[in-house]
Amino acid sequence: MKNFKASKVIRICVVLMALGFMVSGCATTAQVKQLEDQINAASLKADNAMAAAAAAQKTADDCSATADKANLAAKQAADRAAAAADRAENAAAKAEAVFMKHMKK
Repeated sequence: MKNFKASKVIRICVVLMALGFMVSGCATTAQVKQLEDQINAASLKADNAMAAAAAAQKTADDCSATADKANLAAKQAADRAAAAADRAENAAAKAEAVFMKHMKK
């Protein structure tokens, strides 16, 4: 009889310990809510980061297009300057030829 009572007490203790482990392993509603809030905050931060990255990409694309236009305008200006320099050299050569012709008279 004594052995039976000890066995019964041990079984009850084992069941209580098992229940204790099961209860302690489960998340409470407050813990689940807190985890959901953390996930939502992380998701919001990620969304904000994506929006900022998209805005930065658009700004970079706009700046690249502006730089391309400025580069084209600079090249065209350099071409016009080279043509003007050629015309000026030709005009100077003609003027020198006319001057030399008058000097020979």
